[in-house]
Order: sequence, then C-alpha cells, then structure tokens
Amino acid sequence: MAIKNVLLNILGEKRYLNLLSGTFQRLYRTGLLGKEYRDVYFLKRIIRPGDYCIDIGAHLGYFTIELSRLSGNTGKVFAVEPMTPFHRTLQGLLQRKKAHNVTLYQVALGGSGDYVEMGIPRLGAARRFALARIKENNDHLEFVESEKVKNETGDRLFLQLPRVDYIKCDVEGFEYQVFASMTQTLETHHPILLCELFDRALLIRLFELLKPFDYRAYILGGEGLIPLAVYAEGQIPALNCYFLPALREDRIRSIIQA
Repeated sequence: MAIKNVLLNILGEKRYLNLLSGTFQRLYRTGLLGKEYRDVYFLKRIIRPGDYCIDIGAHLGYFTIELSRLSGNTGKVFAVEPMTPFHRTLQGLLQRKKAHNVTLYQVALGGSGDYVEMGIPRLGAARRFALARIKENNDHLEFVESEKVKNETGDRLFLQLPRVDYIKCDVEGFEYQVFASMTQTLETHHPILLCELFDRALLIRLFELLKPFDYRAYILGGEGLIPLAVYAEGQIPALNCYFLPALREDRIRSIIQA
C-alpha cells in the first residue's frame, strides 16, 4: 500500500489509474494473476462469440476487455462505470485496444432516473479506488472525492437489447437495487449472473428476487461451479456468487462441477 501511495503522489490520479489499468492487462496475458482474478480467467468457459454481455461497475475494465475479446466482432459489451476517473481511464483503454464492440455508459444503476452521489473512500492514509461506492448509508466511511451521477434503471438501458447472455455486477453492496431495477430484462433474457456478495442477508434477498426466474446459486471451486447453500448458517464463502438460469441448461451444463 505504501508503494501505491508513493506512485499516486508522483504520477497524479489520472496517470496512476492508467498505470494500474495497463499493468493489469499485461499481467493478465501472462496467466499468472492470483485467485483474486480467477473469475476473469473463468470467462473463457462461459462467453461465446456473438454474446451480449453487461459489465456493471466496470471500474478499470478488468472484465470489460476480456468480455470484448471473447464475444468478438459479432458480440456486444455494455460497460457501466459511473465515476469520472474510472470512466475516463476505461474510455482511453478501449480506444487503445480498439474494442469497437464495447458501449460505455457513465451512469449508476438501481435508481429511477434521478441523481445519486458517489465517492472514493479513504481508509487510513490511502484512497481506496476499488471501494468507490454510493455515499448513501456509508456514513462510517470518509470520502475524499465525490460526484453526482445519473442513477438509471437497468431495464431502461438494456430491456430493448435483442439478447443478454451474461451480466457481471460489482457495486459494493447495491447489487439488489441494481437487479431489482432490471427484472424485465432478467425475465426476458435469463442471462448468467456474477455478483460480488459477502453478506448472507444480501445473498438471500437477491436470491429470492431471482427465484421466480428459476435461478440457482453457485460459487467457483476447482474446475467449475459448485452449488451454494443460500440459506445455510454463518458467513458465506469469500468468493463471488454465480446465478445460473435453468433456461440456459445447454450452456451451463459444461461449467457445473460434477
């Protein structure tokens, strides 16, 4: 963390974020990144050419670029990144990568067209870019940067699409609000979902939102996905959660671990 602070002070925010973004892409291609990025590597088991994918909370494009590569010229990627520093960095990365199949939105999701204030918190002496979030209900955090962004419904952005095959959502605890704003999209397209969830109550609440659309919950383990006991006691595993719809049985069969 000390090294990151030094680099941030020397380079400034814009150049520092560009450095992070470019460094990730170079390291990712080596295949040597650790378990923290196993879900990005797992995309090659899920995404097919021609898929339409949505990256909500795209940040610096870790998922976006790989989704773009895997979905190919006949596919589409819709990346949602509301905060200006990350949106600007990702926009530059997409231009350098010539990722012409990506559409980038600078909005938050889970609202109704109004505005919401988002910020970057500081923990200790460091700005934690990866923890950027809506300021509402986060009074325990000290925010060092903030801005107001449009807060749209997911259905307004995505319901009109001809298909939606995969959605990744990482919005620091607001996953339920995001998916509650796009239930028509889920019901129409039944995409595979990936969410960062580390709270049992939030997992249960989201799972019950998805149950009418015949989703099941899984986590990544070993060579594939294993069922997650949603209503079990205690803390959920510190792994991202996958929600797989029964209507995509032909595709999900190959990624579920026997």
